Amino acid sequence: MNLINGEKRLAKIEHHSAYAFLIYYLIWICWKGAFIIGGEYRYIVLFIIICGMAPDFDSVYWFIKKKGKIKNDTTEFQHHLYFWTHWPISWTPLIIFFIISLIFNFYPEFFLAPVVGVYGGHLLFDSISCGDGIMWGKIPWKKGSYARYINLIPNGTDGYHGIYWEVRYRKTLINKIGTMAVIISIIILTIFFIYTMIDTFYSTGSPGISGYYLMPIIFFVLTLIISLKKVPEKFLEEPPEGRYADYRLNIVYIKGLNDRNRKKHIEKYKSLLEEKGVLEQIKLK
Repeated sequence: MNLINGEKRLAKIEHHSAYAFLIYYLIWICWKGAFIIGGEYRYIVLFIIICGMAPDFDSVYWFIKKKGKIKNDTTEFQHHLYFWTHWPISWTPLIIFFIISLIFNFYPEFFLAPVVGVYGGHLLFDSISCGDGIMWGKIPWKKGSYARYINLIPNGTDGYHGIYWEVRYRKTLINKIGTMAVIISIIILTIFFIYTMIDTFYSTGSPGISGYYLMPIIFFVLTLIISLKKVPEKFLEEPPEGRYADYRLNIVYIKGLNDRNRKKHIEKYKSLLEEKGVLEQIKLK
């Protein structure tokens, strides 16, 4: 959750939700051979959108825990390191539930939604252009044990967090792709709405069915408008604690890596570790 002049908001959840919806929609077309997610399946639309942002709900927990008093420094809240919601293995029960639903043919379309939302819409794209990335090998129940981060296309956003990350992310191609995904999602959902409204008009169905698509449309439109709000230029400056004040310099994280990954981490960030005096601390410990 970012704070901009006192405004509280989750950063880029609309991108995660749009990716989740579009990936699921493509699977739906291939699987069901239909272009409208309607009828009894209409509930999936809002469900998949919520699932796409689900891992970021840890921000809400942190905000409540801190009673709204979150500083703008980027070291206080780094949920990709500390919260199980951003550790992929934590969500594997979703895959198991989907496989069981598929075997017994018990509404597998619904059980697929959280799998696509969490993994396809969120964790995958956090592994592409994020401040740090995702620890795909982190095992939740092994306290103090960590894995290496995957961050495929940093685009100058790596090492930044919170608003400092967002202001840089907005200048990337990935951000433009995410915004386009939101716009495409709005168009598709609008088609769902119009088609269902016409279909119910000429059938005995309830006219209110089309209304199920309004909430996701409103969500995407509002978040798109909010995303256009200018971020204060001061966040283009380096954060007070400096860039890379994250897992790269976190002694607990480094010590929690296995020998091979710790060696790779130290080799990759040796100059940074030496500059910040962390390398010597690691040796002393």
